[in-house]
Amino acid sequence: MENNPIKVMYDEHFIIKKAEKTIGSIDCLWEKDAPRYIEVITQLIDFFRNYSDGYHHHKEEGILFPAIKDHPDFVLQEMIDEFNEHHNSFREYTRDIVEAIDNNEFPKSYNLLQEYFNDLLDHIAAEDEELFVLAENLMSDDELETMYFKFKDVDMELGLERKKSYEQMITTLEI
Repeated sequence: MENNPIKVMYDEHFIIKKAEKTIGSIDCLWEKDAPRYIEVITQLIDFFRNYSDGYHHHKEEGILFPAIKDHPDFVLQEMIDEFNEHHNSFREYTRDIVEAIDNNEFPKSYNLLQEYFNDLLDHIAAEDEELFVLAENLMSDDELETMYFKFKDVDMELGLERKKSYEQMITTLEI
């Protein structure tokens, strides 16, 4: 299928997972270069809040989840509720990380970032292996194509160039 919204979701997950290298590279950076640590972790939080949550979770919560929940053949409503709870938890994590940075609690901020990212990776794996497969099996090609164009509308609304900028930033962000 040419206009597959699930491929968009997989592709965005691939971009999000690229943050792993940078996260690993800033362990204890605050001991050598606290300003650089603050700069990098601030960029990571910006990426997670605006790309992961702003672009990706926005599509899931506003388009994908409702389409699945409303499908007559879907019976696992609690599955979608659980994914929504994960998204809320991720928002709490980013608030807690920022608070730790603001209080110069750098080891705490890094530990929270690691917890957040590990939970995010688990969440991504569950979506990749369960939710997205389910969506492709539930939805007709026409329904999937409609969803694809709704996803494109979200990207245009939030800014295509901005999205590309985040994708480039996370690919090149190094210490």
